[in-house]
Amino acid sequence: MNSTFLKIPVALWLLFVFSACSNNSVAPKDNNPKDTTHNHNPNDTTKMATDTVTFSNIHSCMGIAADATPDDDYYMTKSQYVLSYNRFKNVPNWVSWNLNASWYGDVERRTGDFIPDRSLPDGWYQVRHSDYTNSGYDRGHMVRSEERTATREDNDATFLMTNILPQYNDMNAGPWGKLENYCEDLCKEENKELYLIAGGIFPAQPALLKEKVAVPDACFKIIVVLERGQRLKDVTSATRIIAVTMPNVKGIRTNDWKMYRTTVDRIEQVTGYDFLKNITKSVQDSLERKVDTF
Repeated sequence: MNSTFLKIPVALWLLFVFSACSNNSVAPKDNNPKDTTHNHNPNDTTKMATDTVTFSNIHSCMGIAADATPDDDYYMTKSQYVLSYNRFKNVPNWVSWNLNASWYGDVERRTGDFIPDRSLPDGWYQVRHSDYTNSGYDRGHMVRSEERTATREDNDATFLMTNILPQYNDMNAGPWGKLENYCEDLCKEENKELYLIAGGIFPAQPALLKEKVAVPDACFKIIVVLERGQRLKDVTSATRIIAVTMPNVKGIRTNDWKMYRTTVDRIEQVTGYDFLKNITKSVQDSLERKVDTF
């Protein structure tokens, strides 16, 4: 995928990101993806000041999640989503993205192999389609293929292996898929604007596919639900937030996704990440304690 890069001071980048998230208009769709990467703590402005960054990314609207170990966070920005990649586990720590009805279209799902992400640094292992073959695990999308069907390029981007985690089919096609369908209904039928973060929860010594790709014990998803066109400034303590953790096991295909609702606080405890950092602290604290009851 072709990439366009911009070098700007981090303070200016944050200003543009905040502005993009605060604007009440519908998020612009950039159909010429830009891939930018950095592997520094997002709070370290000295190091980030020289990094290559994208300055108008709606997907980082609610904040770039960080933990206490920045060495395993390699931040990657694409037009379709942003993510933190773990070079030791060879999977994303988390993927963050915006979703509304405009992201859905008529482009057919990609056929053929999933795609190694060539934008990873030289010398890093690039996970391949074949690393999952005959493993017993699905190539589980974080950003769902159907959520990026406005253009061919958007859909192809969801098949990059940096957007993928090993998932048992019973979870992937079961409650995980049901929650994805629910998000689609929120966007198409209720005209909602969603901000999502998803990733894996790993034991200290996770199982590995082909001795390379770490398998999560569970997967999480956090969804901030707003009205179409709303942004960061519209988030209040009354905003609906959905947080789930689903066990990556067999035997749960028929389960309802609502069985796995939890709090953002709990997800932060088990992952070590601080999410939704751009939300005003008092509002953030309130939201992160809430269990969705809709």
